Amino acid sequence: MFSVDYLPAYELCRSPRIIVAFDLDFLRNLQEFRRSLNQSEDARLTILLQLGWSVFEPKYLAELGEKMKDARLIFPDARFVLLANDEASMAPLKTVGDCLLCSQNAFLDPRRYQLFNEKRRDFDAIYIARITPFKRHSLAANVKSLHLVGSHSRREEEYYRTVIAALSRARYDDNIKSYLIPWHISLASCGLALSALEGAMFACGEYSLCGRPVVNTANKGGRDILLPEFSVYHANDTPESVAEGVEYWKENAPPPREIRDAFLKLAKVHRDRLEDFVASIAGKRIPLPHKLGVRCHLLPHQKLLHGIRAKNKK
Repeated sequence: MFSVDYLPAYELCRSPRIIVAFDLDFLRNLQEFRRSLNQSEDARLTILLQLGWSVFEPKYLAELGEKMKDARLIFPDARFVLLANDEASMAPLKTVGDCLLCSQNAFLDPRRYQLFNEKRRDFDAIYIARITPFKRHSLAANVKSLHLVGSHSRREEEYYRTVIAALSRARYDDNIKSYLIPWHISLASCGLALSALEGAMFACGEYSLCGRPVVNTANKGGRDILLPEFSVYHANDTPESVAEGVEYWKENAPPPREIRDAFLKLAKVHRDRLEDFVASIAGKRIPLPHKLGVRCHLLPHQKLLHGIRAKNKK
């Protein structure tokens, strides 16, 4: 038996070649991608880059700009397009390169998220988020019944222990299989989104697809754009305000089907925009996979058809 290493990207189309990756997954591995992508095909190569963070973080935007300069030197004939998560991100991104407004949450496959438990509620709220400082778990301190779902880094072990101790009343699961996420969301009255700065936060889209309203804090990164306004409680940055929002949704949650349908209507605009853009390059309609296929568990046949094999240095 032998194993094959694949680079962190997904090939949407082979001819002309269109690949998608998270921005720094690609830009921090430029030489590895150069070895694996035939330079003679660069003139017909399009690279779509999803944002992994908020462009309103100066350090991140500066790195993005510098790495994009390097990318254009290494792939001088390729076309790069950055996928913005919201309108506010467009202006900063245009200082870096070409961009297209396409929220990452529009590419969650709705077939993976069904409506369960119309009446059963085991928790007042669920927060799907890594245990890391920017997720601001402390704002959930006053939520009476809370389900926390998220892993943590060994480098942040002390912070993790502090959070778990402070939220000792909460149920905590560090890892839940992706296919079980909709079930667990359905057992809560609402979802939490508490960071002030990050990317579009896939969990926000997952909450909506599962028909759950959201308690949301002010943020920069793009998660608001696909949230149906009638299903959002805008909380202040205090534990008291977040808890008030949770209590509000316990008593006043909109019908789950209405939340899901409203999200899908908003998402369709972004999904259609990228489908049209890809079709304008490929000359045909290309099915867009769940999360555009990046940072996903791919089956062997999916890797064979859409993966980019890493080539070792000679």
